[in-house]
Amino acid sequence: MEYSALVFDDCKEVEDTYDKLLETIDLFANDENCTQIVVSCKSVWTLRLASSPKNKVMLVQRPDKPYVALLNGLKAVKQENVVVTGISTKHTKENVDTLLDHLSKYPAINFDKDLQAFDTRLLMFCLQKAIESNLAITSYAQAVALADTPLESIE
Repeated sequence: MEYSALVFDDCKEVEDTYDKLLETIDLFANDENCTQIVVSCKSVWTLRLASSPKNKVMLVQRPDKPYVALLNGLKAVKQENVVVTGISTKHTKENVDTLLDHLSKYPAINFDKDLQAFDTRLLMFCLQKAIESNLAITSYAQAVALADTPLESIE
């Protein structure tokens, strides 16, 4: 299953380092099913990434407002399926493959706090619903809950 990866980081967690960001990017860069890696992070890391471009990577400036960051990141995604990840927790290709296998059966999957997968169209619909409801959401999980599509957790 082809997918886009959406890597979010606000550089605020103690565990978040530039090296972990690069490891996360490499995880998806080495996956032939991942056709695009959208990275949404603060400007200090965006500038570092821009100075040495990588294949498949698109950089998106991360605004301070969480809702705007969610919308900007998703607008850059070009695939019908998106894997959303932070960088605090290290994941493996096996984790991503398990997530995608479940995504083929249900449109909103949670692996852990730093790794989820969604049908991109569902996320767009849910973000639109949040805008219309004037709700301040801070995660895609909150957005899909608005559409009565709770995240399915996998172990």
